[in-house]
Amino acid sequence: MDSARRTVRPWLMLFVVAGAIFALAGFVFFLPLAFDEPRAALPPATRAATPEEAQVALADAATALRARDRAAYRDALPASGRAARRSLGELFRHLSPLPWTRLALLGTPVPGVPGRFDVRAVGQLGSTGPRDRVGGERILDLQMLGSRVVATGDATPPAVRREYLMAFHDPVAVGRNGLLVLSDRRARDRAEALADAGVAARARLALVGVEPDASVLVSVYSSMEDLKASLGGGPQEDRMRFFSNAGPRVAPRPWRIRDIGVLGPSLDGTGAWMPMMLSHEMTHAYTWQWFTKTAHAPTFLLEGLATAVEGGRDWAPLREEVATGNQLWPLLDAMAAKDLWAGNSNEQVRLAYLEASSVVLYVLDRWGLAELRPFVTAVADSDLTEEGVDMATREALDVNWDEFYAGWKKYVLSLP
Repeated sequence: MDSARRTVRPWLMLFVVAGAIFALAGFVFFLPLAFDEPRAALPPATRAATPEEAQVALADAATALRARDRAAYRDALPASGRAARRSLGELFRHLSPLPWTRLALLGTPVPGVPGRFDVRAVGQLGSTGPRDRVGGERILDLQMLGSRVVATGDATPPAVRREYLMAFHDPVAVGRNGLLVLSDRRARDRAEALADAGVAARARLALVGVEPDASVLVSVYSSMEDLKASLGGGPQEDRMRFFSNAGPRVAPRPWRIRDIGVLGPSLDGTGAWMPMMLSHEMTHAYTWQWFTKTAHAPTFLLEGLATAVEGGRDWAPLREEVATGNQLWPLLDAMAAKDLWAGNSNEQVRLAYLEASSVVLYVLDRWGLAELRPFVTAVADSDLTEEGVDMATREALDVNWDEFYAGWKKYVLSLP
């Protein structure tokens, strides 16, 4: 009996010791796991968005932007990173207040950079053309995060950030009398005044046979900095206060009616002159298309039409110029000048504007409205030499240049 107990005890002791070792090992192995935090799920893998994937997201974002629905806009095209969020936020803030009748965000792949797109906001403002007006532009990196398109970066050049309609800080629109006037909210009174001036300005266009069949976009800029930003950094001349320009669009061909730009502070105190100034620029907006198929578009003729419509000029300097032989700026030289401003004094420029306006009024007075457009387009389509202008006057008015010139001088001397 004692012998059997002595035989079993060593095996029992061995079993107990082995069990203790196994339990200790398990304790050591599993103890750290009890204190580990749960592992976060790994994010889905990202890749560059394809043009088709990008355009679906951009279309949804454009719908939300036009509806002024910020939450839907962010949901349609979420952003990751400060630069992308800022860029998309600027597009919404600057463009959503405007009266879009149609709007799209068009993404064009940037060559050599997968997932990078040139995104342009394109559409129509109210009933004012064109239908493919460019309102703003951004260079965005678009990635697929799972099944969603996400903006992850912004590579927009500084000169583009405030180009086009992005130059307005807090835009408002005033539409009436054939005008759609845009301005910052703080300058709404200027926009209202210009819209009201549209009645008298449009009536003056009848002088040169223009019957406005579509509205004109007028942009009122709060500062010269904003004006230049809208035009991509130009023009360099600070003399720009009132001007017309081809509205930016996707199609390469300019829209048939030009936009009008106004430096807002220059309107202050203009009073009764405002409709006259507006009629001058509206003449440019509507008549520039007369010269789209001519060999030249002489500044002399463009400004002659606009200045004649504007009216209100003092003819004394021109009468004196003609009475003394028309030597300061001979009429043919002024007609052929590429730029009436380049290298000339303000006095010379004013004289050239008077000469140009008087030529338009002379044609109207002697030959009538029906011959005005044929005359200016014939001159513009000539080589602008004396021989070329002589052929143009013969073709349009059935007189040679010498007869035209003599009649013009007599007409000028009769002006009040």
